[in-house]
Parts: sequence; structure tokens; C-alpha cells
Amino acid sequence: MKAEKINKLTDVYGNSREVPLTYQTRPKVDDRFVNDITRDKHIVLHGGSKQGKTCLRKNHLTEEEYVLVQCTRDTSRSKLYELILKNANYQYEVSKSITTSGTNKITVNISAEGGIPLLTKAKGETEYEGTKERETSIFYKKLEIDPDDPNDLVRVLEESGFNKFIVIEDFHYLDEDVQKQFAFDLKVIHETSKFVFIIIGVWLETNRLLLYNGDLNGRLTNINVDKWPDEYLQMVINNGKPLLNIDFSEDVENEIIKISQDNVGLLQELCYRLCEQYEIWQTQDQSKTIGTVEQVRELAKEIADDQAGRYSIFLSKFSEGLSSTELEMYKWIMWTVVNASSDELRNGISQNTIFHRIKSEHPRASTLQQNNVNQALERVQNVQFKHKLQPLILDYSNSELSVVDVNFIVYLQTHSKEELLSKIGMNPSTAKDNWTGGI
Repeated sequence: MKAEKINKLTDVYGNSREVPLTYQTRPKVDDRFVNDITRDKHIVLHGGSKQGKTCLRKNHLTEEEYVLVQCTRDTSRSKLYELILKNANYQYEVSKSITTSGTNKITVNISAEGGIPLLTKAKGETEYEGTKERETSIFYKKLEIDPDDPNDLVRVLEESGFNKFIVIEDFHYLDEDVQKQFAFDLKVIHETSKFVFIIIGVWLETNRLLLYNGDLNGRLTNINVDKWPDEYLQMVINNGKPLLNIDFSEDVENEIIKISQDNVGLLQELCYRLCEQYEIWQTQDQSKTIGTVEQVRELAKEIADDQAGRYSIFLSKFSEGLSSTELEMYKWIMWTVVNASSDELRNGISQNTIFHRIKSEHPRASTLQQNNVNQALERVQNVQFKHKLQPLILDYSNSELSVVDVNFIVYLQTHSKEELLSKIGMNPSTAKDNWTGGI
């Protein structure tokens, strides 16, 4: 049977900049987001990499409804606020005036809605053949502000009648000190304005911003976008099959879901590459069943190997830690990761478990204390920042270490233990195979 509409493969499966046609709503995620954007509270969307955080926002908000700021590891607090103004179409320039902290103020040209010039009252009216002509003048009001002061940001936005959501993408890239400062600024913004921030970041901890500033309690809502039960992953697969007029066997679908490990981004990419192998670039004229279990496994390894160079560097650089130390804690933390099962890496390994596993094998076990491990774990993000290991692969939240890049888990599963341990500078005979996993 010929399909009524021709759909492109890139619009159906895979990871693209736009919301795919296979987008699947989840009541506990989508319904809550739609409800929470009307509550005048800041919203935090968090979860692992490629779990649909950006798609969630794009699916429910039009581009006209928000201003977007993309964070980088070099984004400072003042730069963050300057980017908000810039992306909202405000014109500004660095002032010669100095703030109390010693940085330069900026001069902002204020206009209605951030881009429409403000109007003065009519200066005069003249009648011409029954029509009325009104002389008006337009102007930009200038404000000199401290780019580090959230009160000044609010003042500028309110002067021009700004009324959009402010989306902060990749919040996890910000230095931890900047994240903490921003958490305190959010309380100020909430109390002095109606502006709503939507903060998007890769981490699993539900109340990360609340830990930075407890006064945000009641002023923001956290939405965990990470949960993708098998039945919803199955729905994503099912959504795409009629759009391309294709089918997969039950065994193939089960294997795709199993290897995806609750990650919708990996599932989308597996479906895309499977279609690609059969040269299915758009809706088929005749229904076609494609794929084998072995092909799915080979594609999973291929996806992981695409980033093998980055993962290899990650293993060696993370193991170096922040500096050379006698206990080499980060090398042993990575040893624990290499020897952990996929379920543990995905769901989190407790600090207590990590301590006991390391202590059982560490050459200086007699001097190793729980506090040595705990302090090292608390700096997991700092180590990744120092070595520019981004996007983030490891996250330490709720006293548990987990992998937030599922492709890294596949990489670990598809490479030998000996090869992985050699990359972190350890003799393979040092590690026991007590906690291994596999595809």
C-alpha cells in the first residue's frame, strides 16, 4: 500500500536539531512541563545526555515565546546576562564606569519589546481633508547597568516590556562557582519580577540548584527528563514505522530497546542507522521488514566507535585527576567504572560501594580512608572541566557516581578490559572481573 505522505528518514528517526516526527510525550514529563510554565516558577529540566530535554522545550514552546542562551565552559556570570540581553535584541556597549567589583559597567539601549523603539506622546496633530496626521518621535532610552547584578537585568527587561521565557541551555558547562552565584540570583529575579527561567542541564540530581541555595525552595520546579521506560521507547519505534512504511521483527525491536539502556537518543540513532543500511531514506512505496539482531549489535559498536578517540582521551585524562597524588584516586575511580556493570553505571554506584571496591584492591589500602574517596568524588565535575572533557560523561549526584553519556557505556561494553585498563595506566592483572557487564 502506498503511503499518503512522503516523510524523510531524517525527520522520523535519528538525532537532529528539530523535534522528530517520532516524538513521544510522557505524562509525568510533558504534562508537568506544560503545567509548570504557567506557575511563575523557574523550571529546571535535567537528565542524561540525549534524553529529550531540548526536544521537550521545543515541542511545547514556539521560538517567539523564549530567548535562548547557550552556555559554554567560558561563560561567566556577567557574560551570561549580557548574552540574555544580546539574544533579546538589546543593543549595549561597554561603559567606562566601573562596578564595585572592579569590572566595567555596560550601557544598554532600551526599546519596547527589546527591539521596537519606545514612542513619545504625540507632539501635534494636523487635519488634512478629513484625515488626521500625528507627529511622533521615537527614542532609545539608555541605562547604565552592572552586568553582574540581577536587579539591573530585571530593570532593563521591565523597562521595555519584555515578556518571554529565558532558556539557559547546557547549564552544566558553567563553572560551579557561576552556577552557585546564579542560584542566588534566581531568588532575586523571582522576588522582583515575573520573569521565568528554564534551566537545562546534564545531571541526575533532582535538587542541585536547591543545594546551592535553599531559599529557592518553592520558587522553582525540577523535572527529571531522564526516565524512559521500555514501553515508551517501544512507542518511539512504533511511531516511526508507519511514517516510513517499514517494520522490524520483535527480536530486533527488543534488541534495540535493550542496547539503548533507557536512552531515547541512542534508540533514535540505532533506528536511523538500521534504515540507512537498507537505503531507506524516505517513506517506502511497499512495506518492508528490515534488520537483524546481529546488525543492531554491530551498529551499537559503530556508534560508540565514532567517539572512540574522545572516550580514549577521557579515560587517560580523567585518571590523571587534578594533580599528581600518592593515592591516585581518580585512576582508581575510573578503575571502578571500567569494572562496573552497565546497570550500575546507568543507575549510579554509591560512594560507599566505590570505597569498598577500591580498598579491596588498592596497594595502599591500609592508609585509604572513606573521606579520600568522598572528596575525590565531589570533584568529578572539576576534573572534567580542567581537562576540557566535555560533554560531561560522569556525574556525581545524590552521593552516587553515574554515567550520563550512554554511548560511553556501550564503548566500555564493546572493548576488552585489558585495553580499557591500559588506557588508564593500570596493569590488567590488577583488576578483578567481579563486576563486569556486557551487551
